[in-house]
Amino acid sequence: MSSNLDGLAYSGAPAGRFPRTDIFSFIFGDPFCQESDFVPAKQVLLPVDESLPIFVDNKTDRSLSYAQAKEDALTVAANLRLLGLDPESVQTLPETPTCQSPEVAPVVLVQLPNCLAFVPVVFGAFASGLTTSLISPALTASEISWILQNTRPCAIITAKACLGAMREALQAQDDQGFFSQIPMFTVDVATDPYPHSHSSSASPSCNPQTEQNWTNLLTKTQRTETLPRFHLPHPSASTTRTALILWSSGTSGRSKGVLHSHNALVFATASLWHDAADFHLSPGAPSSHHQSWLGYVPFYHVFGLCNILLLTPCTRTTTYIMQAFNLEQVCAAVGKRRVTYLHMAPPVAVMLAKAGVVERYKSGFQSVVAGVTGGAPLGHEVVVAVYNRLGFRIRLGYGLSETCSTSLQRGVGEREMHAAMGDCGLPHWGVELMIAGGGGGACASSKTTKAAKLNTPGEILVRAPCLLSAYLPIGGFGSSQSSQRRQQQKQPDMSITNEALTPDGWFRTGDIGYIDARGKVWITDRLKELIKVRAYQVAPAELEAVLCSSELVADAGVVGVFDHGAQTEWPRAYVVPQESALLSLPREQQEQRKTGLDKLAQEIKSLVEKKTARYKWLRGGVVFVEAIPKSPSGKILRRVIKDGGVKGGVEVVLYEDERRRSGGESRL
Repeated sequence: MSSNLDGLAYSGAPAGRFPRTDIFSFIFGDPFCQESDFVPAKQVLLPVDESLPIFVDNKTDRSLSYAQAKEDALTVAANLRLLGLDPESVQTLPETPTCQSPEVAPVVLVQLPNCLAFVPVVFGAFASGLTTSLISPALTASEISWILQNTRPCAIITAKACLGAMREALQAQDDQGFFSQIPMFTVDVATDPYPHSHSSSASPSCNPQTEQNWTNLLTKTQRTETLPRFHLPHPSASTTRTALILWSSGTSGRSKGVLHSHNALVFATASLWHDAADFHLSPGAPSSHHQSWLGYVPFYHVFGLCNILLLTPCTRTTTYIMQAFNLEQVCAAVGKRRVTYLHMAPPVAVMLAKAGVVERYKSGFQSVVAGVTGGAPLGHEVVVAVYNRLGFRIRLGYGLSETCSTSLQRGVGEREMHAAMGDCGLPHWGVELMIAGGGGGACASSKTTKAAKLNTPGEILVRAPCLLSAYLPIGGFGSSQSSQRRQQQKQPDMSITNEALTPDGWFRTGDIGYIDARGKVWITDRLKELIKVRAYQVAPAELEAVLCSSELVADAGVVGVFDHGAQTEWPRAYVVPQESALLSLPREQQEQRKTGLDKLAQEIKSLVEKKTARYKWLRGGVVFVEAIPKSPSGKILRRVIKDGGVKGGVEVVLYEDERRRSGGESRL
């Protein structure tokens, strides 16, 4: 239930009771089969059928049942511990506003795309009591090196395609005495037969000289069968023991390690289900309806992890795994698999609204009850376009690596869709949202954070049991150092944690928005991404929504460019034309391309002038590009754009007076 406090910008309520246990025991403990504080009566499920296929490879139809996923995860857990990794060998960080004493066990680093092997590997790492760090397969050696330096993992499980970058990153570390001894397991995603012929005859080895096939971790021996299963020493340890390290997108610098406790992941899963009434096609409890989802959103990202990977085993869902996103393959799978709920990043929603290939798969979308997107803004025009074209509503949610899922629009019908034109919905069960008063930022020195008034923009704050325990200290704390060296070590650097959390436990999101009288949260932009146009602030997301409302625009990103003559920033748009051929015309047709792009630029100029105030106009020009750089969650990487990461663009000047003042041709 959402509530406001005396006209202040606050929405949500503190959490009720939910289990204090480890995340593996929760998701494989049939948590939604009886009514509780976090399971409303209408969402009680029948006891799980252990033979049910819960994960299926969409390409090969190889499937993993509930029973086998659980059994294989426990075998992986036992083998990880038999490598000598002790879940009780924890290192403790100083107290934070959200955690009394964050504890980190030896780290298992997992670098895999979505695949069947991801399931027993990650669930097994959770079951082992060790700390799991998930990283993207797309990282460069330099990016991996930074993560290795900070986590000092004691085991690595990576895709064979990532081996080159991983080896280079390992060799770049100073402490070769440690990093050269890490056991490494590989998954050949393209040819891996799991779960067919999944067990290896070889037991896993601590020998770091050669990479081992990950199936060694599935080997059953007398030792794996008799090793006692890991359990937290006491329920309160679920709040202090780190289950997972995610990595922030790093849009304003190097990625930060986000520590999440078992308690945070349990709450995030329970909170999502509490508000999932729309999953059911017909009322009544217990529900026997079987869900069918597509798993192409990366599982190593908080959106895919919480909304798909963790929810699948405990909701009687079958998730069809896709290693990478391909629009036509997704459209074909929706009909073939009779998908009921579609998870997507905002760019996918834009494609569903505009791409021509979708047209021939329209009939297959009849099974889809609703879709959900998050991670970046999405214009209401796109939501309406998808509804009119495919017959289902895309609901906007809000969440971050540090907060998990925090809010979601409710309802699946057309009436609810038009009643929510751009908001991010109400807070999930047990989540509190507030807009910081006092100039838009939270006061770090005050023990009690003050709220702004309703409908007043400011920084969005979140408080919930699913918040991060802490950021991993910069430089880490050496998970394998000798006790003598640890004693000589300085206190961990907790400065980035202290900057992000208020003393009373609110997380500072860095997002700017407001809360309306209904308790709904609206996001206008990022605090660090606002464009300063003289005395005004311009939100790039607002201009992007205007641009993407045009049928002539496939995608867009907006950044600020500084005009030294006028001593101000101007908004500049990077636009992907819907008619992509304009950018690929051969040299002999350059005049035709110039004419086409100039005409499109004028259409864009007119649209922005019609829809926005004068100070928001695109005086920095428009640049036509083939693609907008984005994170896996769909966030536009504005820093990449500003640093020249978009090559080969075609610039069109919209306002000559600004060009003359800034000294002629701009550098892209």
